[in-house]
Amino acid sequence: MDDGLIVWNPTNDRPIRQRLETLPTVLLAIRGPMGRIDTAVVGNTMGEVIVLTLPRLEVVQRFVVKGGSIRAVSLVNDASMKLLAGTQNGEVWCLDEQGDVREHLLFSIDGPVSSLHCDSGIVHVRSAWIHHMHAWDGTVMSSEDTASTYSQLSYKRLDRTYAQRELPTMV
Repeated sequence: MDDGLIVWNPTNDRPIRQRLETLPTVLLAIRGPMGRIDTAVVGNTMGEVIVLTLPRLEVVQRFVVKGGSIRAVSLVNDASMKLLAGTQNGEVWCLDEQGDVREHLLFSIDGPVSSLHCDSGIVHVRSAWIHHMHAWDGTVMSSEDTASTYSQLSYKRLDRTYAQRELPTMV
């Protein structure tokens, strides 16, 4: 994917290739009603989220957000293809092909979005070690630094010292 090329390699057929205009940053594969993977969602560096059919790799939807590179994509509702997208700038967008507004900014966090998902109407967003929980309307429910639960390792110093080298002086 580092050159914009996506390859679908089915088991019993020949590979299908699709070159995207910009570099992909995240990929989400979605199972259809028959249990087979039939849709791929690709986020890219230009802030686009592209929905492709599998196995043909045809573009069926294209969403454009203005929050920078797409870092995370999550499926909210598979019946209506409602998606969440997180960006490098910390914005979380709702992408809905059937809504009045196709791209809607839900809220922003400090720092880039590492991962996100929606569970019972609560949007869980991770930015490095920080776990943010927001209501669907963007209200902050909690924000926790999960790194604080890990103990810090103490570093032992070497029991010997090294002689310092002298640097040549400039005259």
